Amino acid sequence: MYTPLHTPDPAVALLAAARPLLVDVVPARDVVPHLAAGGISHAGPPILSTDMCPPMRRAVGVAAAIEGIADTPEAALELVDRGEVPLRTNHDLGGVGPMSGIVTGSMPLLIARDEATGKTAWCPLNEGSGAVLRYGADGPEVVQRLEWMRDVLGPALSTALAAHGSLDLIALQEASLALGDECHHRTEAGTALVAEALGPHLPDEVAAFIAGNGQFFLNLAMVSAKLATVCAEGVPGSALLTAIARNGVEVGIRLSGTGDQWFVGPAALPDPAQLYEGRSPEDMNPDLGDSAIVEVYGLGALAIAASPLSAPSVGLQTSQIDVIDARLRTIAAGDHPLLQLLRTDGTTSPAILGVDARAVVELGIRPPVHTGIAHRLPGIGQIGGGVTHPPENAFHEAVAALDAAVAPVAT
Repeated sequence: MYTPLHTPDPAVALLAAARPLLVDVVPARDVVPHLAAGGISHAGPPILSTDMCPPMRRAVGVAAAIEGIADTPEAALELVDRGEVPLRTNHDLGGVGPMSGIVTGSMPLLIARDEATGKTAWCPLNEGSGAVLRYGADGPEVVQRLEWMRDVLGPALSTALAAHGSLDLIALQEASLALGDECHHRTEAGTALVAEALGPHLPDEVAAFIAGNGQFFLNLAMVSAKLATVCAEGVPGSALLTAIARNGVEVGIRLSGTGDQWFVGPAALPDPAQLYEGRSPEDMNPDLGDSAIVEVYGLGALAIAASPLSAPSVGLQTSQIDVIDARLRTIAAGDHPLLQLLRTDGTTSPAILGVDARAVVELGIRPPVHTGIAHRLPGIGQIGGGVTHPPENAFHEAVAALDAAVAPVAT
């Protein structure tokens, strides 16, 4: 763990104290005024619709058409391009969304709340893998699934949570880590735990959907991490990382001490990558999605020591795990007070808690992100998994802005 020369960062203590609970699933329009007013939100830092990567543009058009903004995705996208449908980022609205991260008013959102502070965060539900909207896929099957999620899955989950009571997301992550998840690219154990907890209160078709969707828990880990970083935002002078977000063109980061200011650089291609059979590196879209919030919190790629099974799925060798873990601990903001990583030799170590951006700059080690990979062309969907890194320049610019904000004013 990086040892700064200054006093301990109070933002890290706030991150450690967050206890996210999943409390409800509600239509987005009920909790996000921008979406209630007919706007659309997306993953990553801000971007014009005309500058979006093809998978994100396709997702915007399909989602807008489902919302009734126009009769077809093409017509809906024309309205968005003309500025008649306002766009904002998920992070700027208090939430996160995987891959393209497109959210509209009727989509059901997971709502997490921190009881001590009353703060909340949100994330849409997970569609599954492969040909799904968040990867830029379209067609009748994609649309029908989204409509079923809106009309059946969301309300059923809300009813189940009311019957069961809120879900302790830290406790679920603690258990899933012990079972071999890293809570980002591998979430099968977490999904099974949620299915077990809520299953008795769910209709059979909903229980079967969750049980058959190994990535369902990803969005719960995302909303948990987003809420924890919300609790740690706005601490003057803090170099704690509070966001890594990617829109397929640029990657943006935020620090606690610089608030909602974005620091951006170009989105990279995954390297290494584990592509599906028949796919090649030329098919890959650059880095995309808000799911890197899991790494910002300290899990995902930063918890690979607990999840040997996640390594091959993103193109890594299991023999690399201990070296990766030791390297990443040098940029850790702290040790998690509750979450433990169970290693292959049977020993445990605390999960990493947060990332110190100043350590990233001083040591030249950027936090990796385990990610799904979208095809660069629209309408196809997921083609594999890999590892990406946020741009180095963004960290240098963020730390420089932080230093400038706390520097004494010359007289």
